[in-house]
Amino acid sequence: MIQKRYVRLISSGTYLPKERVETVELAKKHGYDPQKIISKIGVYTRYFSKEESIAEMAAHAVKNALKKASLDLDSLDLLISASGTYDKPIPHNSVLIHHELNLPSHTMAFDIDCTCLSFFKALDVASTLVQAGQYKRVAIVSSERPSVGLNWDTPESSFVLGDGAVCFILEASQSSFMLHSEYETYSQGIHFAEIPAGGSVLPPKVAESVDDKRFLFKMDGHQIHKLGSKHIESMYARFMDRSQLTMDKIQMVIPHQASLLGLGIVRRKLKIPEEKYFINIQNRGNLVAASIPFALHEAILEKRIKRGDNVVLMGAGAGITLGLFHLIY
Repeated sequence: MIQKRYVRLISSGTYLPKERVETVELAKKHGYDPQKIISKIGVYTRYFSKEESIAEMAAHAVKNALKKASLDLDSLDLLISASGTYDKPIPHNSVLIHHELNLPSHTMAFDIDCTCLSFFKALDVASTLVQAGQYKRVAIVSSERPSVGLNWDTPESSFVLGDGAVCFILEASQSSFMLHSEYETYSQGIHFAEIPAGGSVLPPKVAESVDDKRFLFKMDGHQIHKLGSKHIESMYARFMDRSQLTMDKIQMVIPHQASLLGLGIVRRKLKIPEEKYFINIQNRGNLVAASIPFALHEAILEKRIKRGDNVVLMGAGAGITLGLFHLIY
């Protein structure tokens, strides 16, 4: 069913840490063949934050988005942090970002965490709240720093991830913005992408040493792809039917930048034309929840998306959850 919500994305801003990391140098440092890594992962460069926190990077992205729209911090009614990595377990990112920006107390702040699909769901929630009249202007910021939790014994995940932040601002509009979204969760994949320790099941006190790898990110990309491929075609067909879309009506598809190889397989499986499929993983890496909005921001910047265009966002989050989202920019 089409779910019209009259809101509009009015501005976006990004931030990348200062340290640009080349795959060639990174592979040599950890004892891997650079060409094998690049051919498998498809990432040439990414950015790592050595000192800047998730909240600090997020604050830069929010300020950049506001500056572009000639808006002040006081104009925000709501701040949503949509991220899969955290500066602290408590308080969550949104409050830390609120503090970093010195936002007024009337600006509510909360988090949405669906790992790589966090921005998806934040758009869903924010557009619903604006449509209901509860808020007028919302900043959604995805800020990620996975570099601090990488396990270099698992090159499949460690060489693909990067740090960065992106913010989109949306407000009430006279034209329809969001038309349809769908999610499906296949929880048999709960162990395919995880950080096993750090929560109440395996709290920090169980650590065997500071090098306990249970506190680091691990991923089985083959199993994720296998499970996702089993369901994505039928889900995509239902989504297109319910959205009343055909490929000739779509101007751009923005996928989660998980891996270059996987992106190509999905594109061909779903018969999406190459020119309508935006990829930026080569020089950004997988930015977790910031991946999709960062790609959306760059597609707009490169004028591959213009006002009134039909845009489809698509991705998968740990668990695993598949998501598809149709909006009119």
